[in-house]
Amino acid sequence: DHNVDVINYSGGGPAPDDEERRVMKEAEKKGILVVAAAGNEQNDIDNKKRGFYPASYGFSNVITVTAHDQSRRILNSSNYGKNSVDVSAPGSRIRSSVPGGRAGYLTGTSQATAFVTGVAALIKSEFPNLHYSQVKKLIRDSAVKDPNVLEKCAAGRLDAAKAIELAQLTYGTDTKRNVASAKK
Repeated sequence: DHNVDVINYSGGGPAPDDEERRVMKEAEKKGILVVAAAGNEQNDIDNKKRGFYPASYGFSNVITVTAHDQSRRILNSSNYGKNSVDVSAPGSRIRSSVPGGRAGYLTGTSQATAFVTGVAALIKSEFPNLHYSQVKKLIRDSAVKDPNVLEKCAAGRLDAAKAIELAQLTYGTDTKRNVASAKK
């Protein structure tokens, strides 16, 4: 209802919810990309009995994110899935705001999800006409095909610079034209 292009969903749980599913379906209909955390239960969410929602609903507008550490290895705590998890992003000791107006270090797929959301937002800011499926494809296609990560997710490690470069190569660099055509 707020005319957004991308939603960061750094949360979820092991059970589906009818209201959540309804909202996710509505976001899909409206063309909104949802960047969803894979979760932190050490589960292979390809196994439907170990799903994590909203990542496991299977909606086309969801890009699911697991987390890796500074050594570029999937965190032991992170959920994963060679088929159901799209990309990995940094998620270990990420400086974040914490209650009380302070900053601290947090670890998990929620932190990783924020990085992917940022890349999606950068792509949409330069190419506002792109459909969520195009943004998702750019992020997946530009991911680094790191064997350490590909054991536990489909596309590889997030690479923001490569994603923007691929978007520019694929859709051009005339952002004024893209913004103008988006207003039509």
